Amino acid sequence: MNWVIIGLLGLILGSFFNVCIWRIPRGQSISYPPSHCPRCKKRIRAYDNIPIISYLILRGRCRDCHQPISLRYPLIEAITALLFLLSYFRFGFDWQLVRVLVFISLLIVLAGIDFDHKILPVELSFAGLTVGLVTALIPMFQMPIKEAFWGAVIGAGFVFFAWALWRFVLVRPFSRMGVKQKEAMGWGDLPFAAMIGVFVGGKGMIVALAVAVVTGVLFGLAGRIGGRLKKGQEVPFGPFLALGGVVGLFAGREILDWYLKLVMP
Repeated sequence: MNWVIIGLLGLILGSFFNVCIWRIPRGQSISYPPSHCPRCKKRIRAYDNIPIISYLILRGRCRDCHQPISLRYPLIEAITALLFLLSYFRFGFDWQLVRVLVFISLLIVLAGIDFDHKILPVELSFAGLTVGLVTALIPMFQMPIKEAFWGAVIGAGFVFFAWALWRFVLVRPFSRMGVKQKEAMGWGDLPFAAMIGVFVGGKGMIVALAVAVVTGVLFGLAGRIGGRLKKGQEVPFGPFLALGGVVGLFAGREILDWYLKLVMP
């Protein structure tokens, strides 16, 4: 029955993560006032706040003002529950799972905020980085500090290198010609990448970055071809880093070992 507990925990926390994603960028308290409709401001009743089920019963609309409720809310709840369950089946019901669930939680909240607002609150990333480093010092969490350290270095180093390449190869030369260029990445990506690396380790971070870059490029191309992205429109990199972090967590070491055997038999 442990998997049932983990699944329910994921649904409940997923609902809370929706609150965090909405309120943190706006500088609002995540505990007060209680959950309410952002349009009519009416407080959401307890029986209307049951993850996924309430959304289905209400047919995706507020009970009071009847305005549509974003599909993102049940999606976040479902994704959180799914990732929690996958974590349980992958890592088992022990202390390592606690570390993994904290990591998954931070990924969801930070990716959601970046998707909506194109910002990555450094306070959350540094908090996660601290938790990752501290738990790596404790053997029962099963992440050697050396692995955690190199994961953080690879993650932060990649983001810094990408920023420096953009800044000194493109932005500065064009600026001298009077052509303004936008930054390729915000500084929030650096601690976020470092945080991911601390939790997934060096090999996992290499795979995470590869997944993030490939999916980000494909998303951008698809958006441009389909007309959903306009020229110069910014695409937040955080959600792709988060996706890479999930892949790196669950199968990063195995994927990298398989690839190395493939290219270096």
